[in-house]
Formats: sequence, structure tokens, C-alpha cells
Amino acid sequence: MTSFNTLFNRMFQEKSKSVYLIFLIQAFASLCFTIIGFVSENGTPEFVNGKDTSSVNVIVAFLAVFAVMMLITSFIADFVYWIISSIKNEKINRSQTWRLIPVTDTKFLLSNFGTAFLTYIWLGILEAVTIIVTLLPMLSDQDVRKAIGQARIHLSARDWQTMLESLLLIIFIGYAWYAIVSLLNLASRSIIDFLPGGSSKVWTFIIRVIVIIAIIWILVHAATIIFSVLGKFSPFMVNSQDINYATTILQFLVFDVVITLIDILLLNKFVEAKQN
Repeated sequence: MTSFNTLFNRMFQEKSKSVYLIFLIQAFASLCFTIIGFVSENGTPEFVNGKDTSSVNVIVAFLAVFAVMMLITSFIADFVYWIISSIKNEKINRSQTWRLIPVTDTKFLLSNFGTAFLTYIWLGILEAVTIIVTLLPMLSDQDVRKAIGQARIHLSARDWQTMLESLLLIIFIGYAWYAIVSLLNLASRSIIDFLPGGSSKVWTFIIRVIVIIAIIWILVHAATIIFSVLGKFSPFMVNSQDINYATTILQFLVFDVVITLIDILLLNKFVEAKQN
């Protein structure tokens, strides 16, 4: 049997290729926008501080504008990879090559979902590091250093707890997205594979639409029931903030587990792999 770490690393390497491609396209687009901005301003960018207008080093200004462009384009790049990673997940689920790997369906799905979410985070890290590095030359400006030195940020224990709870909630919501997409695809695929004429594009479209509507309706009602029941019996009832975070995290955890179990059942019993 293939170990989970080996499978996880292999899937991560495969999906990282899309991350690097999107990141390079984003960086190139940001560079083009920066050059266009400088050309339109005749290469003399100005930073306004109150009523004072002073020219800064051209290289520092260029890097600062590039960082801003990277930040703006990151929203588009992240959304694009969000869609691409979902599509790639489903291709791997149906891939005969991947399915021939000697590993349990549980490990296979967890590795598939986990690597998709982790590579999504990796794209964000690459963007953040690029933005921070290109902003570092601004520290050469005395006013910037003075403003940073005067900044006072105090985080209490409650603030750190809230940040940790928010991070966990983001992780569970992100995982839920990939699990739900797989549920919709695997459910419709399992029906199409066992129906006569299932290969017809018209049949495929109709069945997918019906299954998607039905599953969304079921998920909404199931989520409502799960959230309401766990909300009543949750042990996390210290104050209103604890209820909003801790209970919601518990609800999404249960929701993710249920959807994953259904995905495993569909993948193992009803969905056949296809040759690449």
C-alpha cells in the first residue's frame, strides 16, 4: 500500500504546477500594468502626504506600484485557481492512472482535497512574500520608517484566539467547497454511467442539472438541521462570540465529515475510473 505522505506529496507536486503558472502570469500582468502606469505618468510618480508632494526614488516607486498591482490581481488569480483546482480534483477522482495507486479511498480523497486547499494557500503565500519583498525598499524612506515606529498594535489573548478560530473556520469552509463539488460531480457521474445513452451530451447536461438542483436542496436542508441541532447542544456557550465561532466550527467539521463519507461511498461503489 502507498503511504498517505507519499500520495500527498505527489499530488501536491502535480497541482503546484498550476500554482506556479498562475503566479507567473499574475506577476507578468502586474509588471505590464506597472509599466503602463509609469509610461502614462511620464516616469515621474509622486506620493502625496497631506499637503506635501515629494518625488521618490523611481526604483522604489516602481516596486511599490508593482506590489499594489500584485495585490489587486491576487483576487483574480486566487479565484481562477479556486476554479482550476476544483476541476483538477475531479479529473484526479476519475483518472484511471491515479485510481490504480494502491491506497484506500479515504486516503485518496483526503489527499486530493487536502492538496487542493494547501496549494491554494501556497499561492497566497507566494503572492504575500512577493508583495512584502517589493515593499521593503520603501523602508529607505525616513517618513515610512517613522510611521512604522509610531505604530502600536496590541493583541490580547482573546484576539489571538479569535484569529485561530477564524483560521480553522476558513480551513473547514475551504474543505467543504471541494467536498461539495466532488459530491455534485460524483453523484451525477454515477447516475450517467449506469443509464443507457448516458454518454449523450444532452442526457449528461439534463442529468447534471437535475442532480445539482436536488443535491443543493438536500444540502441546504441537511446543513440547516445539523447547524440547528449542534447549536442547541453545543458545549461552547460561554458568550455570544464563543457561540458564533466555536459552534460554527463544530458544525462545519461535522458537515465536512458527512459529505466526505458520502464522497467515499460514491467513489468506491458507483463511480468508475476512466482512461486518461
